[in-house]
Amino acid sequence: MRPENRKSSPKFGAKMGTGKWVRKGPRDTSLQGPISSPDGRFWGFPFRSFRRPDFRSSTLDFQLSTVDCRSFCLVAALGLVLGYTAFKWGGVARSSQYPILLALGLLAVAWSAGRRRAERAPLPGRVRWAAVLLAYILLQVIPLPVAALRVLSPGRARAVEALAPVGAKLRVAPLSASSSATFQCFLLLCGYVVVFLLVSGLPRRLGDRRWLAVWPIVAIAALEAGLGLWQNFGRTGEAAQWGTYVNHNHYAGFLEMALPFAVMYPVALLRRRRNRPLAATLAACGVWALAGVMLAGIVNSLSRMGFIATLGSLLLMGTLAFGNRPLGWLRSNRKRRWGAAGMLAMALLAGSAFLPSERLILRFAELTSSDPTGGGRAKLWAATLPLIKAYPVFGCGLGGYETAFLKFKTFDPLIRDDFAHNDYLQLLAELGLAGFAILAVPACSLVMSTLRKAVVSRDPEGRCFAVACAGALAAILLHSLADFNLYIPANAMLLAWIAGMSPEARPPSAILNRWERLASGKLSSRERREEQTQEPGGSHEISLSVYRHDDCRVADGRQSAGQG
Repeated sequence: MRPENRKSSPKFGAKMGTGKWVRKGPRDTSLQGPISSPDGRFWGFPFRSFRRPDFRSSTLDFQLSTVDCRSFCLVAALGLVLGYTAFKWGGVARSSQYPILLALGLLAVAWSAGRRRAERAPLPGRVRWAAVLLAYILLQVIPLPVAALRVLSPGRARAVEALAPVGAKLRVAPLSASSSATFQCFLLLCGYVVVFLLVSGLPRRLGDRRWLAVWPIVAIAALEAGLGLWQNFGRTGEAAQWGTYVNHNHYAGFLEMALPFAVMYPVALLRRRRNRPLAATLAACGVWALAGVMLAGIVNSLSRMGFIATLGSLLLMGTLAFGNRPLGWLRSNRKRRWGAAGMLAMALLAGSAFLPSERLILRFAELTSSDPTGGGRAKLWAATLPLIKAYPVFGCGLGGYETAFLKFKTFDPLIRDDFAHNDYLQLLAELGLAGFAILAVPACSLVMSTLRKAVVSRDPEGRCFAVACAGALAAILLHSLADFNLYIPANAMLLAWIAGMSPEARPPSAILNRWERLASGKLSSRERREEQTQEPGGSHEISLSVYRHDDCRVADGRQSAGQG
């Protein structure tokens, strides 16, 4: 915290049992005892080593400062870049990708130059994994001797040696079957990593206003959904269109990742502003109306896997919501818990029966044909397996699927297949087992940490945020089984945005996290030494300031245990 903010921050104390705030005296750091009111009631404890909250608003420890203004500007700038990418046909045109990468690079330079040295922190583990992945992809485009290729990738070595009879004998060649496509994918992946890094600290810096980080996502998705609905219901005989996207599956993929935030934000809004129920109710209804527009856009996109992924996402979000405190009565009784689960399943079955339009039902009816996956996906998946066996360790190069797949394709010779319509199979074929493991380890860690925060977090608003992130991740992971959303720049950028926010779905106060770690005996050795050296004589004192403002509660207490 900056010194000028520390001097100007108000000093408030909480009188327990009331919803009012009483001004304290000067800041006391001696920790000689609790602060009491004239009538002997307990007020709280003096602040020790963290920023004093400003309770003039119903938020925790959040004041508008220079860092916060920069965060708002960052959210707006990233929203403009994401909106431009989505409205430029999802960013699939190569001519539109270079301005996007340039804008992200300039934004990263401006953000890094404006940071103070005190704000810089060590890179988290997932960022180091991203650096390893980028280095691995660069390895795929580095020319290597053919002798080295025989050891690293025998399939690639045989493909290079097969060019010798036609006069194209090569002494060096890269691991990638298409080095230009691999380098283009490398540049796009660098842009996604920049988005991940820029967004990763936003929920922490925004505090209780962490939902501001998702406003651009909800706004862009609502515009896309409204445009798609207008195109479908207002057209007169032209071909169907899906917003600014070329493919309806990718259009549904973008909407399904934004829908969970439009569903959960009103829940957090209603919990936060109980002292202003009318305004909170109107705002919640407005956001839920946007969620309804997104759901209608997904249904009218006629994307079967998009519809299934949306239902799966809503099912996961409903299941995680059962762990919330207001629904604790469900956990106390096994019959109630199973009954609630059955009601949720019946609601989803009813939604799957009544939500689809007639055209979407006809699309599902096509699954009874000879190809149950529709569109020849089963043939593509079956032909991709020999490609994976030919390039098992290092793959055929990111973006090199189209070039390497021609050798193994035995059907539809006049149709070009540049994607496997399964992101997992294609990434395994292009990156190999080594690259796929580098990508899968942090991805699994991210999903698990998000699910854990959605279940065990004690902050209701943080839990709602984590549930929304888990629903968005579940939707895209499920949809990737039958489509290639991760190869669409707008969808991949949105996924990087959500992944960057997911690790930060936690209570905004570090003191609360420290109290939880202390209660479970998980304090680090440094923190344990700090607690033991607070008072002479070897006494162990733990101080936690918790306050109440109307219905905003934070735990308040102090525990002191002396030796003997």
